[in-house]
Amino acid sequence: MEMLIINKIYDYYIMVLSATDCHGNAVRVLCSDDGKLETQSNNPSSNILLTSSSGVAVYADTQPVPTVDGNNRLGWLYKKTIANADKFNYYFYSQGSHPVLLGDLRSLVADVAIDNWQSSASVPFFVIYTKPTGVGDSGAWYHSKCAYAVDSSKNILLGEHINLYCINKPKCTHNGNRDIELTTVINTGECLPTEEILTIALHSDSAAPINTQVLVSNIGYELNNNNQVYFNLIT
Repeated sequence: MEMLIINKIYDYYIMVLSATDCHGNAVRVLCSDDGKLETQSNNPSSNILLTSSSGVAVYADTQPVPTVDGNNRLGWLYKKTIANADKFNYYFYSQGSHPVLLGDLRSLVADVAIDNWQSSASVPFFVIYTKPTGVGDSGAWYHSKCAYAVDSSKNILLGEHINLYCINKPKCTHNGNRDIELTTVINTGECLPTEEILTIALHSDSAAPINTQVLVSNIGYELNNNNQVYFNLIT
């Protein structure tokens, strides 16, 4: 972020702030209530259409299937309509040209709004699954899984768009939402930094009560080498 003094009027300086996001694009600079400056990027990497083959791959075994929001908000709306173990599972990582290790991840982030609060089970959580090795695997199709969930001290308003994140705060804020860290870590297996990632998912809790309703608008991850991927979930 750069600050340029362009004039002096009545002993006051007029300043112009300019900044770029992690893609190198010019972005707006936002000032929070406590005086902190953050950048706002409007350039997520990709769109994922709910009805496309990519969309089906992302929500996979989700029951019931996410829908368009009745209030015309951007994103995928999930509503639990039966008192059972139904939940959503949004898988948003597959390997590209090179494997990504657990230790390569800098941040996971999701832009969500929670429309019906009954307990911390109303809040989605991240899970990272690593590739099975055939030795000491913790699951039938993964070696380890590392979960990041909310703790009960977090203050979340109904319908408020928030950024749920874990590991580290994302470097590029592209929406101006309030950031809420998922600080409860539950590891199954070794979860070593050298393990290769199989997939990453944002899950809702199967124990969430009926009428749990969550809107997810954007989801993504950042790596320590500054590579990043964000997805707009569109309908």
